Amino acid sequence: MVLSFLKSQYFSCIINIEVEKMPENIHKGHRARLKDEFLNGVFGDETPDYKWLELLLFYCIPQKDTNPLAHELINKYKSLSGVLEAPMSDLTSVKGISENSAILLKMIIPIARKYVLEKSKSLFEHSDREQIEQNICKQFFGLENERIGVLLLNQTGKPIAFKFLNEGDFCEVGISTREIVKFALEKNAQSLILSHNHPKNYALPSDDDISATESIISTLAKLNIRVVDHLIISGTDYVSLAQSTKYSYLFDL
Repeated sequence: MVLSFLKSQYFSCIINIEVEKMPENIHKGHRARLKDEFLNGVFGDETPDYKWLELLLFYCIPQKDTNPLAHELINKYKSLSGVLEAPMSDLTSVKGISENSAILLKMIIPIARKYVLEKSKSLFEHSDREQIEQNICKQFFGLENERIGVLLLNQTGKPIAFKFLNEGDFCEVGISTREIVKFALEKNAQSLILSHNHPKNYALPSDDDISATESIISTLAKLNIRVVDHLIISGTDYVSLAQSTKYSYLFDL
């Protein structure tokens, strides 16, 4: 009887000691705290990339700490934009990223592009040059491949139609010029603004870009269609050749 009592007291003491030594789970309530930060406007431009990614991953990876995975992805792709632009096959090769997780990540840019385009539907409502240029840049948001855009203008310089030509190198002058002429004649345009993007490079014209621009301007001038500018776009940056002291001479025809 005494021995049984002593054994029960011993094991009770051991259990109490273990409970007291057990550290508090530092991750307990972490998801709720992060969500509250977002809902209360704490997230912003200065929020680290990994934190945005960690929160996003909550919605495809339930009941698991996504912080280490978010850090791993940022380390691998260098930035949040790098993660979102990574190929699907690359993302699914990362341990912990399932097909569903990769799909969620790959949806972000197309959805953001849809939003930006809907917000810039006022493209044809302005004749202010700076506003027109900014709206043209928005058309290229989220595009991963090089595209050529043409904005047609009427006699007063107001936009009447915008169109992307087929994907490809702007310097394929023959193809570009034929498509531009066809588009301009269909809409009875008096002038136009050329644009194309450098998805993987800076918003600076190459020598080939300048040569191609000069050729297109010359061809369209024979049809009494004036090219008033050519925008080189990279992300949110762009260069207007017509407003550049180095290349403005191209548009004096």
